Amino acid sequence: MAKERKIIHIDMDAFFAQIEQRDNPKYKDTPLIVGGPLHRGVISSASYEARKYGLHAGMPLSKAKKMCPGGIYVPVNMEKYITESEKIKNIFFQFTPLVEMMGSDEGFMDITGCQKLFGDAVEIAKKIKGRIYEQTNLTSSAGIAPNKFLAKLASSLGKPNGLTVLQNTKKVRQKIKQLPISYIWGVGRVGQQTLNHMGINTIGQLADTPVHILESKLGQNGKIIHQLANGIDNRPVVPNQEPKSMGRETTYDQDIEDSAILKSTLLLLSQKVARNLNYKQYKAKTLTLKLRFADFKTITRRLTLERHTSNIMEIYRTAVKILEKTDISKKKIRLIGLTAGNLKPASMLTTLFSDQEYERHENITQAIEQISEKFGRDKITLARILGKDIKTDS
Repeated sequence: MAKERKIIHIDMDAFFAQIEQRDNPKYKDTPLIVGGPLHRGVISSASYEARKYGLHAGMPLSKAKKMCPGGIYVPVNMEKYITESEKIKNIFFQFTPLVEMMGSDEGFMDITGCQKLFGDAVEIAKKIKGRIYEQTNLTSSAGIAPNKFLAKLASSLGKPNGLTVLQNTKKVRQKIKQLPISYIWGVGRVGQQTLNHMGINTIGQLADTPVHILESKLGQNGKIIHQLANGIDNRPVVPNQEPKSMGRETTYDQDIEDSAILKSTLLLLSQKVARNLNYKQYKAKTLTLKLRFADFKTITRRLTLERHTSNIMEIYRTAVKILEKTDISKKKIRLIGLTAGNLKPASMLTTLFSDQEYERHENITQAIEQISEKFGRDKITLARILGKDIKTDS
């Protein structure tokens, strides 16, 4: 008989908002909303105080402002959040090599067989939560179960700062069946509306619905959520593969048609992309420019370089070259993004020929990294627009 797995799911509590509350005492115990721009963007993270007003991630900030006019609204600082995320991921790997990150703020760990080293599952979860708090001063919620679905469900039931254990027993399944279908992993807002229109509002009703009916409405996803509703989830914890790309984008407060402003934005985006590449020790060979126009039409244009790079100025020059080759005449831009792809670990690449200009730009990149590491990620930037920092989204 196969040994029952022990899966831990750790989910940071209101991650972005909690970081901002930690770093700014005046934000503590207040409805804090992270997102932007204020009139055109969406919520990236809302503190638990803000959630009492019905606010949630993905909600337009214009709507949030009406529902919570007294809230504090701050822009996304993705560089800071990535730094904290890396610390948390490193803590996960201290207990098991089987770590599967889900975005920047949550992850699964298969600790089956690790109990002899670190104690039982509950003790391990407590140690992980404790180390996260010691190293970041941030709280997290943990769920323990024999499969990924139940572990994720357990962590959500214990929020914030909780630790919940769910066994795949008949008694537990009966309790779970009373929960709304929004607790099912993979049921988004559209799927929830579809199920509600079918008269399915609880996990129990979903579990009791014939699978062929669900498949007729939801396709293959119907079978998957039916299995989850019945506590069936055989997916393994799969360690994350190497990243395929790294990018940044920003949405303007007002639509832009000035090419000088677009190029200034690209300089800042290039710095952030280069910073992320160097932090994770990768180099890129393909750059992709993303433009969203005032009418919401979105285009992408890409260019492949002669060699892999992570230096700021080479990335910037290439981004500008792509922009200049793109027909944007008489069109206003609402969003611009830059993504580095075709990645390789820097350790696998060697420079065979001397290039003084390239080396000088590499030195600039390294100098900025050293200053950023010592004094903070926002202490040095290469671009300013109209005297104000451009704020980039994730």
